[in-house]
Amino acid sequence: MADEKVQLIDDDEIITLFDEDDNPMDFYEVAVVEYRSELYALLQPAEEIEGIAEDEVLIFKIGNEEGDDEDDYFYPVDDESVQEAVFEEYLRATAEGSGCDGNCEGCASSEDCGGSEQEN
Repeated sequence: MADEKVQLIDDDEIITLFDEDDNPMDFYEVAVVEYRSELYALLQPAEEIEGIAEDEVLIFKIGNEEGDDEDDYFYPVDDESVQEAVFEEYLRATAEGSGCDGNCEGCASSEDCGGSEQEN
């Protein structure tokens, strides 16, 4: 774990969520971030999804339904300030592990780390 509040996910397990029309959408889980005692998942599309860029991550709150303590449910996060704070926690944790401060001009890497880009 790059930071005690951020767990980076390295497997290629697919998470299938359903849109409002009950259409399946497949995602890779990039990280789980703890923010204000709540857990949030950063999900990246596993395939092309209209309206979502290939390198974009979506942030969902992880929770349980009442009476169901075994299954995790993903709830969309509409509050932009929460989205930004969760993404900043993720950037901070990944920057600590890479030597990057989230400002790509300061990266030792020749690739754009995406540290200053965010899409919610």
